[in-house]
Amino acid sequence: MTVEKPVLDEAPVNTFHKRIVLVAMGGPFCDGYLLGIIAVALPQLTTRLGLDTIGSGLVAASALLGVFLGGLIFGPVTDRVGRRLMYVLNLVVFVVCSVLQFWIAETWQLVALRLITGIAIGADYPIASALTAELVPRKLRGPALSGLVLAWWLGYGMSFWAGWAMRGIGPEAWRWMLVSAAVPAALFLVLRSGIPESPLWLASRGRLVEAQRILLMCFGQEATSDELNRERGNRHNERGIGLGNLVEIFRRGYGVPLLFCSVFWFCQVAPAYSIRTFQPQLLESLGVGDTYASSALIMAIAVVGIAVGMVLVNRMGRRPLLIASFVGAVAALVALGVVPHSVAFLIVVLFVLYNFSEAAGSGLQFVYPSELFPTDLRATGVGFATAMSRLGSMASTFVLPLTTDALGTAGTLLLGAGITAVGLLVTLLLAPETKTLSLGQSSTRPRPGHRAPEPEATPGGGS
Repeated sequence: MTVEKPVLDEAPVNTFHKRIVLVAMGGPFCDGYLLGIIAVALPQLTTRLGLDTIGSGLVAASALLGVFLGGLIFGPVTDRVGRRLMYVLNLVVFVVCSVLQFWIAETWQLVALRLITGIAIGADYPIASALTAELVPRKLRGPALSGLVLAWWLGYGMSFWAGWAMRGIGPEAWRWMLVSAAVPAALFLVLRSGIPESPLWLASRGRLVEAQRILLMCFGQEATSDELNRERGNRHNERGIGLGNLVEIFRRGYGVPLLFCSVFWFCQVAPAYSIRTFQPQLLESLGVGDTYASSALIMAIAVVGIAVGMVLVNRMGRRPLLIASFVGAVAALVALGVVPHSVAFLIVVLFVLYNFSEAAGSGLQFVYPSELFPTDLRATGVGFATAMSRLGSMASTFVLPLTTDALGTAGTLLLGAGITAVGLLVTLLLAPETKTLSLGQSSTRPRPGHRAPEPEATPGGGS
């Protein structure tokens, strides 16, 4: 008797899966580009628009605030109205707002457009990660979701090259820099046009016929009876649209996964975002001479760290990788807080260790939230964790200059080590191991602690 493999979890990786991963990377890529290009354009537009300190801060922070609102609001909306519609609409908004930035004449217009653009990007995080988790097989899920973070770094790096290339256009070059963000967004919008709705989401709404039709179209076969029937029997709280899903998360016992995902993500990005933003100044205060060359080296190491994390997420496992990344990051920050400032080479090595360690575990920011929530709550969980991460980014960027004045560079780095240590503690207490589990198993209501459901034997299933 031949036992049929589950179509979604155990399918061999094909061209369709690779396309899903590619287009899902569009949102984080655009997010990285959006945040990077404003750093290049800000010196010029500050003069042209007459920005004061408050105006510059609003322009820089508006996109982060938008991402916070987009994740918090549109995660639940995506769980109610479906993935595909939101998957396209949010990039339409991104393209339109990016183009409109070309004609701004006042500061409030730029702040408003970047806020709306940030909302579209924040909405994309739960949409893209949920759709990716629900359409790619288990063996690809970890690297694919980790790749979303790599896409952010690629977009961030490309924005600096693009901005540098446009500097010679003239005094209005900043307008072309800002509108250039519409180019990658439009490209990914075209690539997303043929992506189908998630079969698992359709099944969770009782639309099994549509779900099977999509599976036949994309994989040439229907799902096994367990794959979609499990979702059909899991139809909860279908009334209305909005933040009611957050209440549903706690009512159905997913408060612990929500706490874990939010806290570990917050504790990763709060120190990392502020340290990388002010890295040249921090290096200079620690006695490093060529701060910008050192920063470039350190940023490149972060990309290597993400790539290593993508390889290890299946081989090493989610839980050990996250623990190891937190341990490395804490050790580096503690050492930076206590070593003599005269040893420039050691300072750079420790910054490299911190950036590599933090980056290696950062891919789990999308992996864990996507795996630990059921289909009808997945985008809500990812969206809330995204919002908490951006809250950490905004708060730490604002607070770091203040803490540096009050505590000094060493004290600030030790404070960052303390925040990172909280993430390590929460990971040790709450992180499950999900690398061998199907999406249905990993999103089964877990018990507090690190034990996860036992994986079912899958014929021919590899890691």
